[in-house]
Amino acid sequence: MNGFEIRLQPVVGWPTVLIVTAVLLGLLLVRPRHVRLIKRQWAALIALRLLVILLMFFALLRPSFVYTKTEPVPGSLILLVDGSRSMQVADSLGDKPRWDAMKLLLDAASKDLGKLAAKWNVTAYEFGGETKKVDLQDGKLTLAASADGEESAIGAAIGDALDREPSKHVMGVLLLSDGAQRAAPPRDMPPQVAARRLTAENIPLYTFTFGKSGGRERADLSMSDLVTNETIFTETPTEVRARLTALGYANQRVKVQLLWETAKGMEAVDTTQVDTGIEGGATPVVLHYTPQKPGEYKVTVRVEPREGELITTNNEVSTFVTVRPGGINVLYLVGTQRVSGGPGQEQRFVRASLAQSPDIVVARRLVNYQPMGADITDLIGHGKGGGHSSTPEPDVTIVDNVDEQGLSEGSWKAIADRVQHGMGLLMTGGYHSFGPGGYRGTPLADVLPIEIGPAQRQDFNEPLRQDVQIAGPLHIRPAAPLGERHPVMQLEGSGAAGPGAAKTNTGNVWNQLPPLDGANRIERSELKPNSQVLAEADDPQKHPLVVAGQAGEGRVLALAGDSTWRWQMSGFGEAHRRFWRQVVLWLAKKDEHTEGKVWIKLAGRRVMRGSHVEFSVGADSPQGEPMPNAQFDISVQTPEGHSEAVRPAKTSDGIAATFRETSKPGDYRIVVKAKDGGTELGTAEARFLVPNQDLELDRPAAEPTLMAQLAEMTKPAGGAAMAAEELPDLLKRLAAKPPELKEEVTAKVTYWDTWPFFLAFVGLLGGEWYLRKRWGMV
Repeated sequence: MNGFEIRLQPVVGWPTVLIVTAVLLGLLLVRPRHVRLIKRQWAALIALRLLVILLMFFALLRPSFVYTKTEPVPGSLILLVDGSRSMQVADSLGDKPRWDAMKLLLDAASKDLGKLAAKWNVTAYEFGGETKKVDLQDGKLTLAASADGEESAIGAAIGDALDREPSKHVMGVLLLSDGAQRAAPPRDMPPQVAARRLTAENIPLYTFTFGKSGGRERADLSMSDLVTNETIFTETPTEVRARLTALGYANQRVKVQLLWETAKGMEAVDTTQVDTGIEGGATPVVLHYTPQKPGEYKVTVRVEPREGELITTNNEVSTFVTVRPGGINVLYLVGTQRVSGGPGQEQRFVRASLAQSPDIVVARRLVNYQPMGADITDLIGHGKGGGHSSTPEPDVTIVDNVDEQGLSEGSWKAIADRVQHGMGLLMTGGYHSFGPGGYRGTPLADVLPIEIGPAQRQDFNEPLRQDVQIAGPLHIRPAAPLGERHPVMQLEGSGAAGPGAAKTNTGNVWNQLPPLDGANRIERSELKPNSQVLAEADDPQKHPLVVAGQAGEGRVLALAGDSTWRWQMSGFGEAHRRFWRQVVLWLAKKDEHTEGKVWIKLAGRRVMRGSHVEFSVGADSPQGEPMPNAQFDISVQTPEGHSEAVRPAKTSDGIAATFRETSKPGDYRIVVKAKDGGTELGTAEARFLVPNQDLELDRPAAEPTLMAQLAEMTKPAGGAAMAAEELPDLLKRLAAKPPELKEEVTAKVTYWDTWPFFLAFVGLLGGEWYLRKRWGMV
């Protein structure tokens, strides 16, 4: 016993204790007057009362006697056995499965393990999908016939075992495994983290590795790295890319299919034969499909299984895509000011603005007059969805500063015919647009909303004719009354008036936009009877700048200017984007959409098992404006058919939600219902996939290097990486150590709260009362 110490913990403060004690001691001197006692009797009573006061004083102080002492503590040993599926791989000695080889080793060492268990506390655990305790009787472990654990969570298993041994002193951990850490969240703790914990607690780790680092040579076909656009549009060709890995199938041809979800299930829509090559390594695969109907579809790339494959769950890879209706294909014909010259700046900024709309696809064609009269009828098509080119037929064609000599007469006629059958057409201003471009008497003159006057031709390499142009600066102003209400001219709201600007009406936005550098001169006398002026210049004559018309079934616009790019350069990028999007939507007859929409945005459609799925939701008005007061009811349907509610949360970026229960592979469906007050806004659905990936057998190779690294981290405590045959010797060495450890502990003894103290107190009070009664004092 070392370090003796007395500690006092009074029931009340020291002054109170001393006052009470002093009062009681003072009462001892008071003698009763009705009874006369001899000196011996009075001394006896005083002595008993004094002892009672002293005991009470002792109890009020509540003293503790604290000291340190050394006590024996039983030693503990943890045995961790890997029961995951990778232990089925037959690459141990004699081509035995790793699991069988490990069981044979444990059987051979059972006698030594039994002797050790008789002296130490030996606890065995098997880890696969979870860490579970294994019965140990006479040195033999009760293990399953085969290893079927879904993952190898080595780090989590070490942590679990240490957490379950709180009151024992762990002398060491024995890890029997192939060392292949294959785990999904939340059990994906790196083994190095667990090894650092062992080092901190001075616990040695002894590792025994089963299996070969290269794994057994096995034949396997697998698909990976699926890449495609998550949002595509009807009647738009879609490219799907993936990567084929062919281990053990060199110099062979295998069939790879693109499967597309239909009402009948997954159907093959494209097939290709892939040559695996000399080494049978990774080979890129490209497949194509053109969806015809909008909706959400599952897309799978699958390689046909071959005989001898150990696993086939990796023969396919899947994702989800959203096919939207109304994808608009725009053919942008860009001319040059001179032969063999380069295009102007306008087309670059317009295409950049349109590229921000995922439902608008722009195909650019440069017309630089080399050669003259280029034939592009294959790009135009005939309006029946089947042109001669692989490029989709345009829904809208933009002619930007293209002289009529740049294309063949057949091309211009094809454009005019397509307009008559519904295609939209826009001609922008430029040196070679309208009359200066020589369009008088061409097929396009019949569909434009203005008449092309005589003697307006602007020849190449000729000075700019001032009589057919209007010098800038020119501000665009909506023309009353139609232009102020027309869909093309609506720029109010959503901060379109520039950075930090408040929401304004249409007229105010146009007033703030930078002026154009100039424009083609369009006289009001040149307007066709069915044309409508949407915008005009701020010059005294108020020359038309934007003129709309109808030719057959197609809509046509004439835009006299060609320098809206200055809006973008002056900080009015949103106004520029919105104007050009509305131009295309109107020409393609997509401006009549009156319903709002509820939407879901997923960061990805493929999620690893056990991971969290984060997504955002929202609702837009028919005008495309966010609805900040919308309420959302969110649920996720699991592959088993259960519905789990998800609580949305407001963030600085909008409404966000997180789904965490992704432990089961399969298809999950997010369902979002939105309402604004009592008004139902609609429902949106989106799916994501948790692949049925075999974590264990996709990469079954053993990792002895990792096992050695973990043991090396605990080397200061005595840890070591050992060969399997060294297990019996290790058990013998551990059994030779003392089964008990000496541990210094702090002990505390109190006497005021024990039964002898209470008995003495009661006895003294009883004795004092007995004497007083005997001597006639009571």
